[in-house]
Amino acid sequence: MRCLHTLSDWKWTGPAEPVVSLCEALAAAGIDVVLAFRRAPADFRERTIGKEAGRRGVPSYDGLRLNRYFSVRDWLFDIRAIGRFAAERKIDIVHTHLTHDHAMAALSFFGRRSRPLLVRTDHKRDGLDAGPAMKRLLAGTDGLAACGAGILSQDVERFTFPAERTVLLPPGVHVYDGPVADVRTALGIAPDDLVIGVIGRLKPDRGYDRILGAFKRLRGRMGKVKLVIVGRSSQIEESVKKPLSALGLAPDVILAGYRLEDYFSVIAAFDLFVMMRAGSDGTARALREVMGMGKPAVVSDLGMLPELVKDGYNGFVAADEQALAARMEQVLSDGPLRERLGANARKTAREDWDYKVQAEKLAHFYEKLMGIGRRG
Repeated sequence: MRCLHTLSDWKWTGPAEPVVSLCEALAAAGIDVVLAFRRAPADFRERTIGKEAGRRGVPSYDGLRLNRYFSVRDWLFDIRAIGRFAAERKIDIVHTHLTHDHAMAALSFFGRRSRPLLVRTDHKRDGLDAGPAMKRLLAGTDGLAACGAGILSQDVERFTFPAERTVLLPPGVHVYDGPVADVRTALGIAPDDLVIGVIGRLKPDRGYDRILGAFKRLRGRMGKVKLVIVGRSSQIEESVKKPLSALGLAPDVILAGYRLEDYFSVIAAFDLFVMMRAGSDGTARALREVMGMGKPAVVSDLGMLPELVKDGYNGFVAADEQALAARMEQVLSDGPLRERLGANARKTAREDWDYKVQAEKLAHFYEKLMGIGRRG
């Protein structure tokens, strides 16, 4: 079985980590896989899909343009090139991950008597857009994957997509087992402080107002607790700084900025993690990384979050600000409960979110699709 995965980006953002990790696991499982992505600018020094794929030994191809911004020249190039590449490599399945590469592949195969099976993964937090273009695109798609049961069910209903051609893939995560440094002093955290952690893009739609409001309630009932916010955004003034100032919480809230080298050391300082809304890809990678390090979480009931955090087992689900404050207080004031939830969080990450499990399930799905054949 030969598979081509496509991702119309070069930046290390959004679905890049799960796509590269999935291809790495598929290759380790013996699947003949190649990952195609947009070539990064030569002078770009930060992490890119190409650099990370090369470091991990993932078979890659950057000869496609995969430009999701307006460029008729690049689009025409890919419409010709994807079909030609698939024919030359005798590709059985083309697995697309973003709407642009999905559309380019579909157009490239349009009218061909012989073509690979076309699969799409829905990485969207709120599901695929329900417009006529997506409906038409999915009508010619042979398989659909998603990491969340709610999203997959929504897509099946929204697009009348055949349920037998879908697969629910558990989200993957690399559990960190490496060394960590004590960063509490550097962050301004006292030895006896309890720490609530938040990680994500600091955008207004991520629920930071509810987190800060709940923390205000908590501070009225508990002493020696700090809130550490990790992340960056050009919208930080509106999403965090103004509400922080209005609530008078500045002495107890630490804006830790974007962390790279000591990222997992900062997570190690957390006693509890909070998330109100996942990013645009919906699978809440930061949440899963934190839980993989044995930290309990309190999350909202939006999107995939209640699927990742099983209420009362590895954390709690809180629907509003008042419930969030109550659950934070409950976890922070009960050491044995915190330890049990954390142990279960780590168990969930190791057993349910292993990329090997995801790759095995996807390989079985590929085999099933090849048995069913193309749609229509």
